[in-house]
Amino acid sequence: MIYNIIWSKNGMCAAFMAWNIDLRWTWINFFQLIQVVLLLIPNVIYAVKCGGEENLCNNKWMNVLEQVGRYGSMFFMIIYVGRERSFDFHSVSQFLVWGFGSAALLLAYWIVWMMYFRVMGIGLFAKREASAVFVAGNENVRRVAVLNAALVALPSCLFLLCGITLRYIPLMVTAVLFAVGHSYVSRENWKKRVVKNIHTKE
Repeated sequence: MIYNIIWSKNGMCAAFMAWNIDLRWTWINFFQLIQVVLLLIPNVIYAVKCGGEENLCNNKWMNVLEQVGRYGSMFFMIIYVGRERSFDFHSVSQFLVWGFGSAALLLAYWIVWMMYFRVMGIGLFAKREASAVFVAGNENVRRVAVLNAALVALPSCLFLLCGITLRYIPLMVTAVLFAVGHSYVSRENWKKRVVKNIHTKE
């Protein structure tokens, strides 16, 4: 589907007429590949700076659900599986929601990560234990809890937004699985890590 952009007396016209934009992609979506890479970069930095964290969630099924949702969402963000064999927007409004919505969610995700690094005291060249914040004081614990919740929600929202605007059911399904699994596992890790470090401090 090809649309063009024109300007009318009422502003930017919804029907694209003057500048061709192909809103149909092949079975590989390079734009969403870039989005996935941008999502992974701060996670890789955190892993390098703080080392691997032990997963304290003992619910095997929720751990599996989280991983299926995570890797399934990243796969379907990039690869199209279906009869049409291409990513396609069905309207200009869906394209605009996808573009501006994705950019806003990615920007928010990076901002929250920067705030998280600052509260945790993770510098560019210095490493720090990931659990150090839990014994630093109740105020920091509450602040990190809010930031952690945002870091859980934003990727799920991005996956779901892309799935809905592209009407891509496999991505919508894995996005919901990831949201449920990741929320549960993160909450369990958070509660047990706080309790663990309170006992360590005592």
